[in-house]
Amino acid sequence: PALPTAAMVAPFRRFARSYHFASPAYHAAFSPRVAVDTAPIRAAALAAHGRLVAETSPSGGPASWHASPMVSLLGGKRLEGGERVLTVDAFGATNGAQLLASTDEMEALLRQIEGPAAPRADLRPAIRRLEARLLEQRAGEMIAAQLVDFGKQDGVTEFEEAHQANPVEMRLNDDMWEAEAAGEIVIPRRPVLVPCVSNFSHFLDLCRKTLRCLELGIPVVVLSRSHTAQYPFRWAQLLADELAAERVDPTLFTFVSASLPNQQRLIRAATRAAASEPAAAAEGTPTPFLFTGARSLAALIKADVAPGMIASTQGPNLMVALGLPPSVAKAAALSATIENSGQCTALRVLLAPQAEATDAAVGAMLAVDAAATGADAASYLSAGQFAGLLAPAPVAEDGRPPRTPSGYTAHAASEGVSYRVSVGLPDDGLSRLEPLAEHWRQVVLDVATPPAGVDIASDESADAVGAWLVRHQPITCSVNGAVGRDAAPAVAAGAPPDHFRFARRVFERSALCVYSVGDADAPVLSAQARPQDGECFGELPPLSSMADVTVFPMVVPSAQAAYFSHYSTEHLRALGAAAAAPPPPA
Repeated sequence: PALPTAAMVAPFRRFARSYHFASPAYHAAFSPRVAVDTAPIRAAALAAHGRLVAETSPSGGPASWHASPMVSLLGGKRLEGGERVLTVDAFGATNGAQLLASTDEMEALLRQIEGPAAPRADLRPAIRRLEARLLEQRAGEMIAAQLVDFGKQDGVTEFEEAHQANPVEMRLNDDMWEAEAAGEIVIPRRPVLVPCVSNFSHFLDLCRKTLRCLELGIPVVVLSRSHTAQYPFRWAQLLADELAAERVDPTLFTFVSASLPNQQRLIRAATRAAASEPAAAAEGTPTPFLFTGARSLAALIKADVAPGMIASTQGPNLMVALGLPPSVAKAAALSATIENSGQCTALRVLLAPQAEATDAAVGAMLAVDAAATGADAASYLSAGQFAGLLAPAPVAEDGRPPRTPSGYTAHAASEGVSYRVSVGLPDDGLSRLEPLAEHWRQVVLDVATPPAGVDIASDESADAVGAWLVRHQPITCSVNGAVGRDAAPAVAAGAPPDHFRFARRVFERSALCVYSVGDADAPVLSAQARPQDGECFGELPPLSSMADVTVFPMVVPSAQAAYFSHYSTEHLRALGAAAAAPPPPA
């Protein structure tokens, strides 16, 4: 066939990209790496925890959380005229007090939300100075508050990741600022809504969502939680103080301590205010609602009050073990019990050979010795251990102690651990959005085996895994070989080992954000990616339900404001004119 002419190629000329995913500039934002010494962070966190414990109130929780309760923060001031209620921690115990916004205070908050958009302002230097102080000087007290409230066993790693991933997103923000200055994009500056997540609020809510928006001059409104609400408020108060120290306009940051109906009222008001602006209406840009949590909840909120939902959602993470030698079995147990199944990457389903995945073998695998570390979160933090069981266990979403789900077996020795061994990958068909219950903060493991006559390492097995991943769309799939890489029979013949071949076939038949491959010598866990190592982390809903859950899928790291910004009309016209121009003479 004839070669394409210049005129044929002209409409498809490549244009340089800046902050876009998978572009050269995006890749360049990952370097240089940041080294983090975690020992001082851990020491500071343990010392701060000791101080909180020393001030324990007879009413439960730190005395300071009663004397200085959660409140709304507006314009740098505390709103203290509302109804006083008690807050509860992850274990259902009282741990402080909260003042819910009064009628007059809600009116003031609504006026703030409905006001005009903020002017363009470069706050990057100020925000990055105060961020450095927060992460370096206040990390200990923030981790301690999270430990007391949420029962987080490994708050240090969250700060390590923040130190390493934040610079990547700062560089992406720098690209966005320059693109806006060049007239290429428009960054809306109406308030962004941030409902706090129960875990990882310091990295996800404080750094990724709040600080990265604030530094571009975008107002942020943080919404209080109904439980484990104290520690997000504590970082919000620290941030408000730091903003004042940097003389940043205090109206750019608001914290809303309010009942659920009042929060819904505020979300609707923000959406209406955004839609009333001519520019926003023309571009179809609703108020951004930056959410991290369950798919079903995201869908409800998006349909009811927040059409601008930009969600990171969970999924039932899968590990395929082509064999269960002790090292791989340990990796599975650690993955299932990471922070008492309190991380979105915790293992939910294990596929293993039928001969090795017996009830006895699974019971032995999940015999978690909490006494070796200590059953409270502070003991795990002190030991530097991220996985294990808490005693007492965190309460379920309905506030009751965790229960063994129907059809599962309660572990005889590890209280709070449930498992089910069955043929075929599980699919309970509970709902279109979540066919398999995730049992947040409960260690519930499905151990599946291939159907009779199907080799777990076969193409048929890999195809079944790929189809299951497409339906359930977890965050991560990990594949572990049965033996060490050098001992694999295929290696001797010069072919890839079985687990490499299996993982590649699964990769080609699914579309997750995180895949991990290991073997008996170096098993991988069900774990998140490491942005500091050039890896991307994402929580992507199934394509069939993505529009129900989110406006766009969320990837970390990324420029947070890019999700609700748009190209300028003038820039697009210029690109169109350049593409239509005749090619230069050959």
